[in-house]
Amino acid sequence: MFWFLPAWLVRIKSSPSFEAKSRCFDVDAGRRRRVQDMELTYECAGCHAVNHVSSLESAEQVTCQRCGAGHSFHRDTIEDGELHACPSCATTDLYIQKDFPQGLGLFIVIVGFVISTVFWYLEKPLFTYLILLASALLDMVLYYRVPDVTICYRCLSQVRGAGANPGGAIRPFDLAIGERYRQERFRIEELRKRAGSVEPSSTPLSSPPLKNV
Repeated sequence: MFWFLPAWLVRIKSSPSFEAKSRCFDVDAGRRRRVQDMELTYECAGCHAVNHVSSLESAEQVTCQRCGAGHSFHRDTIEDGELHACPSCATTDLYIQKDFPQGLGLFIVIVGFVISTVFWYLEKPLFTYLILLASALLDMVLYYRVPDVTICYRCLSQVRGAGANPGGAIRPFDLAIGERYRQERFRIEELRKRAGSVEPSSTPLSSPPLKNV
């Protein structure tokens, strides 16, 4: 099967030492992936400051950098290095998106369109199409190169890391689910203004209500 390779390369690839080193490299790479901790970005409920936790698996409680309020995490939402619910509010409704500023992607498209318009005005269609193609290719490369981030529908906390989307089970943003939680945040904010603090529950809004028999 290695007829197209040089003889010395065939001997190296077929040697037991080469196979053993390859297996060791695969094991070490997998170990490094498992050791990589997940990161959490969340908003403080008191002062609405954005805080960052670099090692989510080992963190039990953190303090807000602005107001000093403590925030506890739900450790049971992470099992075997895999995320199953939001560590901040324990909600199971999560979605993924590219960990890339949407404004920057829009800026690339707008700049490419403006420059191509100038060349079109100068009657240089070849440069116009090349610039449009280059901007589209740049946007596509960034889209596939940038990793995903897992976001909670309820509290909008963000989780990054190898186990943030185990098995690809978490899907992209769903408009219907997002609207339910947006309405929930709006109602909670209204209740807080009227009668003080109201904490949201951890029951997903997408789950059907139980009926009494």
